Amino acid sequence: MSKKFLTLISVMLIAVFVLVACGPAATPTAAVEPTSAPEATKAPAATEAPTVAPTEPTVKGNVVIWHSKKTEETNSLNAIIAGFKVLYPDVNVQALFVPDNDLRNKFETAVGSGSGPTILIGAADWGPASFNAQLVQDLTPMLTAGLLDTLNDAAVASVKYKDAVIGLPINLKGVVMYRNSSIVAEPAKDLADLLVKAKAANKGDVVGLDFETGFFFAAGHLAAMGGKLMDPNTGEPTFNDATGAAWLAAIKSVKTAGFPVENNNDNDVNLFKAGKAGVIIDGTWNAKALSDAIGADKLVIDPWPAGMSGYVQNDNIYLTTTAAGDDAIASEKFMEYFVSKEAQAMWADVGTTIPMAGGIPVIKGMEVSDPVEKMEVAAFAGGTAFPVIPQMGAYWDPMNNAILSVLDKGTDPAAALQTAFDAVKEAVAKIQ
Repeated sequence: MSKKFLTLISVMLIAVFVLVACGPAATPTAAVEPTSAPEATKAPAATEAPTVAPTEPTVKGNVVIWHSKKTEETNSLNAIIAGFKVLYPDVNVQALFVPDNDLRNKFETAVGSGSGPTILIGAADWGPASFNAQLVQDLTPMLTAGLLDTLNDAAVASVKYKDAVIGLPINLKGVVMYRNSSIVAEPAKDLADLLVKAKAANKGDVVGLDFETGFFFAAGHLAAMGGKLMDPNTGEPTFNDATGAAWLAAIKSVKTAGFPVENNNDNDVNLFKAGKAGVIIDGTWNAKALSDAIGADKLVIDPWPAGMSGYVQNDNIYLTTTAAGDDAIASEKFMEYFVSKEAQAMWADVGTTIPMAGGIPVIKGMEVSDPVEKMEVAAFAGGTAFPVIPQMGAYWDPMNNAILSVLDKGTDPAAALQTAFDAVKEAVAKIQ
């Protein structure tokens, strides 16, 4: 297991002219009385001028995109640009490839000096630092109402920072639970049910569950249990409470039940590939390899059971502070188009189920044809937002050490959590 790492609306306005003319009424004539003088003919009522809805101003300007996407993704990006140009023919769009190792530094240097792109496609964890450095803009005043509600909740959380919307997520990848249906036939309702089903599947050298406990893979369970890792703006730790202790105790319960537990190694993936493990927790970047190993007919990605979850990660599209006037309007329109169903279908259709090559669509409930991607979309609905602020770096070692201390040394969960809390608190202070 290598544990490292997308309706067009048209509106037709119709004005109806109604002309109402009132003709003179016919007056009946009495047989024995003189004929009454006819009433004076009324003038026709004045016709109201029709109300014509204002036409949306023509969108024009220049959109300059910097990215580090490879060939297949670039093909998808070019298709999205072509689709956008159909809607906005007066906008000039240019896309520039910058090697991944150079993209962030070149972006920061260029935009910091007032030049560079109007749009950046980059990692989600670039967002907060770039916003703090005034390199990317708050989209809040520009976004179409309700747009964020159509996107995966965990991914949206990664672009909300300091009461601002600092970008838009464009794809999904992350941690999911894989099941070999020939070993464990039914999905679990919660962790306790998972342990029961997995134990029933233990037979010879086949285990029903090989449980990954590395912090990156186990942290999502804390959120699913109602806990909170940190303050999303300051990075201050908030996990040192009864829910945090219960989270560590839940992890330990897997080992206590007799199942193998791993910590950031490949043992579980290798066992699953060999058809010797019923359930594992791993990243979507290994989906194709796992499917190829055991057969697509046996591979299942379950929606997360109650009390369990996994981190959802995403790339983002950012509006840089270089963009102004018409260029900013045009660039924001392009960003919204990127997360439309039409564009997301192009972005995902790169001939592979590997999320790094295009990615799982970010739109909630979007239909995808690939069966593995369809299961990933369903699992991500129960995912947890991956913290993207710089202070996340303070958590890796202390939190993983707390897990190992409980598992390997029998440390009381509350005591292990306190030690981690103290270490994280000190490290966060240094980052700030």
